[in-house]
Amino acid sequence: MPSHAVRTLIMCLSLLGMTSIAAAQSSELDKVKALNQAYYIALSARDLAAMEQVWSRGMHDVNIAPPIRPIAHIGWEAIKKNYIGFWGTLDELTVSMAEPNIEIHDAVAWVYGIEQAKRRAKNGDTTGGRNFGTSIFVKEGTRWLMVFHQAALIPTPR
Repeated sequence: MPSHAVRTLIMCLSLLGMTSIAAAQSSELDKVKALNQAYYIALSARDLAAMEQVWSRGMHDVNIAPPIRPIAHIGWEAIKKNYIGFWGTLDELTVSMAEPNIEIHDAVAWVYGIEQAKRRAKNGDTTGGRNFGTSIFVKEGTRWLMVFHQAALIPTPR
């Protein structure tokens, strides 16, 4: 049976290991949260260069949009074309997710929550509402990148 000092040392080393695991998980959570926020900033700014830093830009990426009449855009080229086309119809766009729920399992993270959206079309019409948004991120090396996003309009009660 180990002495009290050895048991204490083992317990301390175990706690240190758990602390580093918790710190590493917290660090990864912060990275995913920041990247999710960067997505909404790029979307609202209608900034393709910023959006390219968020997405993995692969042929298997999927963006299901717009929330009102969703279509699956598969592959970065189709996603980019959709952004350019959609953004071109707008004078203003603001989309945010105030309280994202984030889960991480190994090299995959998913984020879901309620998006608030406001749009002003080139013709002056304003629309907006709440969407249920879901994003999936994968870790490539030290970076997290988006591979999936979907926004579904939450109908307003009549």
